[in-house]
Amino acid sequence: MLIASISRRCVLRLKEYSDKKNSAGHRPRAVSTASSFQIYRDNVNPNNNVTTPLVSKMDTNNLEELNTKSVEVIEDHSLLGRLLSCKPCRQVTDNQKHQLELSKRNWEDSEANIYWKYKAKEFYAKTQEADKVQEKLDGLTNNVTSVQKDMDVQRKSLRQINDRVVSLEKIMIDSHILLEKIRSTIQQEDKSLPESQKFIHILSRESPYTYTNEARFPVTERYISWKIPFDLYDPTIIVLPKDHQCFRDDERPFVEPNILKLHSGDDEESDVAVDTLVTPTTPTVPSGTFGAIEPGVSIIPSDFIIPFLADKWNQIVEIELPDGKKMIVDRKTWITNPGDKIAIMYNLDTQLLLPLNPMGRTGVRGRGALMRWGPNKSIMAIITRWKKHRGQFAVIDGQRILEALVFKDKLTNDWKLPGGKILGIETPYGAVCRSFNKLALQDDDSEHSLSLQESDMIDHFESFARSSTSSDEQTGFEKHMVYQGYIDDVRNTDNSWVEAEIWNFHYGSAISFPNLRTDGMALWKDVTYNSRGFLMQTSILREIARIHDAYFE
Repeated sequence: MLIASISRRCVLRLKEYSDKKNSAGHRPRAVSTASSFQIYRDNVNPNNNVTTPLVSKMDTNNLEELNTKSVEVIEDHSLLGRLLSCKPCRQVTDNQKHQLELSKRNWEDSEANIYWKYKAKEFYAKTQEADKVQEKLDGLTNNVTSVQKDMDVQRKSLRQINDRVVSLEKIMIDSHILLEKIRSTIQQEDKSLPESQKFIHILSRESPYTYTNEARFPVTERYISWKIPFDLYDPTIIVLPKDHQCFRDDERPFVEPNILKLHSGDDEESDVAVDTLVTPTTPTVPSGTFGAIEPGVSIIPSDFIIPFLADKWNQIVEIELPDGKKMIVDRKTWITNPGDKIAIMYNLDTQLLLPLNPMGRTGVRGRGALMRWGPNKSIMAIITRWKKHRGQFAVIDGQRILEALVFKDKLTNDWKLPGGKILGIETPYGAVCRSFNKLALQDDDSEHSLSLQESDMIDHFESFARSSTSSDEQTGFEKHMVYQGYIDDVRNTDNSWVEAEIWNFHYGSAISFPNLRTDGMALWKDVTYNSRGFLMQTSILREIARIHDAYFE
C-alpha cells in the first residue's frame, strides 16, 4: 500500500511536470488557437452583441473539432510523455482527473444546493410569516365573531331588562293609581262638596276603557293636570261609532262624528278601530257610569244627521231641525273657578283644535263612549224624604235617615234617579219633569214640558207637597241645587267629559204622590254611605245628607 501510494504520487508529480513543460513549449500555438476562435466568434457575431448567442448548434460542432485538433497538437511525444502514457500511469492520471472533476462537480452541486436551500428557507420563512398573519387574521375574525355574539346576547338581555322595567313601571303606576283610589275612599270625611272635589279622576282613569278592551295610558295623580309636563304621555284613541250598543236608538242622531278622522282626511263614516266587546242583546251600563233613567226621545227622525260645527267651542249654537223647530247645542261648561264661581273657558288642543278636559288627563283621547265632544251635560232630580219605622222617624246616632225615590231600569235592572241628558231639543228642566212624570206617574204627555224653565220645574215638584196637605199647613218642601259641574265618570276622556246639574227636592211632611206606580218599578232607598243603589258619586250623596243634617255613615 505504501509503495502504491508513493508510486501514485510520483506519477502525478511527473504528470504535473509534463503538463507544465508542454504548456510552456506549445503556448504560441494555443494562443493561435484562441485567436482563431476569436476570429470565428467575430465572424459569427460582428457586432459583438452580448445578447446574441456566440455559436449556433452547427458552430458548436466545428468548435469541438477545433478543440480536438488543438488537443492533438499539444500531445507530448517525449520519453516522459510516453512513459506517462502507459496504461498504469494513464489509469492513475485518469483517476486523479476523475476525482478532480467529481470534486469540482460536487462543489458546483453544493453551491447550487446552498442557493436552493437559501431559497427554500426564504420561501419557508415567507410561508411561516404568511401563516402567522393568517393566524392573526383568523384570531381577529374569531374575536369579532365572539364580540358580535356577546353583543347580541347583551342586546337580548337589555331588551329583557327593558321589558321588565316597563312591566314593573306599569305595575308601579297601576299600584299608585289603586292606592290613590283607596285613599280617596278612606279619606272621604264629612266635607262640603267643593272640598271633596280634590279627589278627581278616580273613575276617569279606570282601565280598560268602558265598553272596550283598550287600556288607558297610565296617569298618576301627579300628572293629571295639564300644567305638569308629561313628555311620555301617549293616550289611547277611542271613538265609538253611533251604532255601538252604548247608545240608545233615540240617541244615535245626536252622536257627533269622528273629528279625528275628519282631520286625517279619512272617511268620516269609519271610526277609530278599537277592541270593543261583543254587543249584547240589551245595552249594559258599566259600574261608574253616571246617569239617570230617562225615557226615550222620539222628536228627531233616526236618519237625520245633526250638522256639526267644530269651530263653535265654548258657545251656545242654535240648529234648525227638519220640522222647523230649533235645537240648542250648549258647548259651554258648568265648571267654575273656586273663588268667583264664574264658568271657565276650557282650552283647545293646539294641534287638533279639540276641547281639552278642564280637570286634566284621563289616559284616553277621543270622544269615547260619549255623544258629544267637549261637555256632555245631564240634569238629575234627587227626591228625598225622612225614613220612618212604625210611624216614627228612623234615627241613628241622633240623626234621621234620608230616603230617595229611585226607579228600576228595565234594561239593566239597576235602580236610578229621574233625569236626562241635555240634548237641546227641550229645556234641561223640562227633561227632568218629563222623566219624573214618565217614571213615577206613567204620564206619556211630554209636549208640555219641552219649554219649562227652572221656576216651572220647582213649581212642578212643589205641587206634590201642596196636594197632600191643607193650604194652611207647612209643606216642609225644600229645594236645593246640590251641584253643578264636572262629574268623575268612567266614560270621560281627554276631549269629552260628563257634567251634571243635580237638584234635591225634599219633602219634610208625610207625602204620598198621587198615582205613584205600585208595580215595583219605584222604590224608596236609604241615602247612606253604604247605599249601592245609586250610580252617583258618594260626595254628592254626602252633600245632600249634610244639607239636611241627616245620618250618612
